[in-house]
Amino acid sequence: MTAQRLRGIVGWAQRNGLFFALVLIVAFFATRSDRYLTVANLHVVLLQVAVVGIIAVPGAMLLMAGYVDLAVGSIAVLASVVFGELAAVGSNIVLAAAVALLVGLGWGLATGYLVAYFGFSPVVVTLGGLAGARGVAEILSKGFTKYGFGMGFARLGNGEFLGVDTPIWLFSAVFLLGSYAWYQSPLGRHVTAVGSDRVAAHSLGVATKRIPFLLYGASGLAAALGGLIITSQLDASSLSIGINLELSVLSAILLGGVSFMGGRGSLFGVFLGVLFIGALDNGLVQMNVGPYFQRAAVGLALVLAAALDVLYQRLDRIPVPDVPEPTRSVAGEGRSA
Repeated sequence: MTAQRLRGIVGWAQRNGLFFALVLIVAFFATRSDRYLTVANLHVVLLQVAVVGIIAVPGAMLLMAGYVDLAVGSIAVLASVVFGELAAVGSNIVLAAAVALLVGLGWGLATGYLVAYFGFSPVVVTLGGLAGARGVAEILSKGFTKYGFGMGFARLGNGEFLGVDTPIWLFSAVFLLGSYAWYQSPLGRHVTAVGSDRVAAHSLGVATKRIPFLLYGASGLAAALGGLIITSQLDASSLSIGINLELSVLSAILLGGVSFMGGRGSLFGVFLGVLFIGALDNGLVQMNVGPYFQRAAVGLALVLAAALDVLYQRLDRIPVPDVPEPTRSVAGEGRSA
């Protein structure tokens, strides 16, 4: 098999493989449970992945630009704790939620400033944020859980509008906003350019520092919103939320076909990746599979997606020889005037 043909097969698998994988696992779990392929269960799956989807949208744009945020789970915890502490001392619920969102935004912008303007490693800085944000949350809460925030705040995670849960509406809004930025605005083209070749993008006038700076801010804001949604659903501000959230988000992004090296991917693929994670987790739960096996299944899918991405990158480096076009005889060629 030639490199060109193999590259075409792998490229097709990256573009369409996840969709067919999603169809296959849905069909498989539907044969194992009568409740799986129902409208009610689809609603449950969307509700379960809403927070992951909200955080995955700016996270995917970051990865497209060649950056990564591994601290989103800890930022979600920090936002939850900040909200809980403010609400516990009698602050207005709306004000407490706004401050929590600003904390997430500020943490993301601080990360973006270190990475974009000082050239720090994104992996090192966000790993530090993963430990640091959770540590700050532990200091603020002193290990105590705050709960009982009232019916108004409960609507954020448990409310409904037109029969659809509020988190699903929020996920839809974030996805539509991200789709506009990705496909319709210059930002999407600039993000792809930065991820493909940062030096060339800078020479063309692309803001190669401001873009990741702002994207990290968006990632921190989305993580804080996710933390507030989980807090509302539990009616409690706990240090236990957000555990492995960054793994779920990164898995959905990579399964969606976004290259870890940047410059390649689609937001629709990320949406399928989010659904794949939700459908897999939901199906395993209905089959009474333990949580350890669920994490193992997600991890295996992530490794397969990474292997496919590496294979595509290696094939992309193999030059394809130019094939000359066959000559055609033209009617009347050489005919005397």
